[in-house]
Amino acid sequence: MPSRQSKSGNFAGSALMEAPNGERESVFESFRHWGYLEADLDPLGFLAPTPHPELQLDGEYAEQARRIYCGTVGAEFMHIPDPERRHWIQERLEGPQPMVDQEHALDQLIRADLFELVLQQRYLGTKRFSLEGVTALIPLLDEILEGAGQYGAVELVIGMSHRGRLNVVMNIARRAPEEVFAGLKTWIRAVFSAAAM
Repeated sequence: MPSRQSKSGNFAGSALMEAPNGERESVFESFRHWGYLEADLDPLGFLAPTPHPELQLDGEYAEQARRIYCGTVGAEFMHIPDPERRHWIQERLEGPQPMVDQEHALDQLIRADLFELVLQQRYLGTKRFSLEGVTALIPLLDEILEGAGQYGAVELVIGMSHRGRLNVVMNIARRAPEEVFAGLKTWIRAVFSAAAM
């Protein structure tokens, strides 16, 4: 990734970094507004980050802000009219980050991929709506539902497209594989019966 250091002629950046009062807040405010433009969002390298003149800053605060707002997640939230909501997002991004159970997330990704592999081998040529390419949906949904449960949610309704529905039913709703496959067989028979008429 190319270095994002300020140029020596960047008067605004130099002046900002020399400001004695509110220096951190000024630097972070620039990154809150424009940091998503320099976020590294494409692991394949086709979508290059867009440099922004207000982010050509050096120093400890600029490096901290760059780690938060220009990493692999871009956050565009300063357009939200409600200051309380903007502040809530800002606190979540800049505050201490919770530990991620990487083993659990990896286990969920592997289970989702294996389920897709079994479906592909078992129902070869049958139209189905695979989750391949968006397998990260499974740990994401699990994390969202876990958080909702911690905040007191006792019931949920998931409305989703066909894509990945079977995987979600098995890995998130925790239906037994036998039940999922039995339902799939019934659906396939109904489709073929309707097509034969």
